[in-house]
Amino acid sequence: MSVDKASLDFEPAIWARLIQAPRAAISPDATRYLMSIDFGEADHARMQELMEKSNEGTLTPEDTAELDGYVNIANVLSVMHSQARVALNGPGFESMRNALNS
Repeated sequence: MSVDKASLDFEPAIWARLIQAPRAAISPDATRYLMSIDFGEADHARMQELMEKSNEGTLTPEDTAELDGYVNIANVLSVMHSQARVALNGPGFESMRNALNS
């Protein structure tokens, strides 16, 4: 089964809509968890390598698909972190804001 490039472009938008439409307030535990999700050192190194290859014009089709995947996931991660930050500004999160900012 092949995945069409156009369908991959829709995935971040679909995830963003799902994440931006919470049906209930985000709990402190969920907020902490969302804020903790991030790429590890190996992924950061791989993204850097792929970006350098892109700048040099030496990306293979597989590299391009991998870089697109990283970009799509980074976009979703940005939306998740944004929603967590919005929740932190809501009522009842004062102690959590203080803990995250210290």
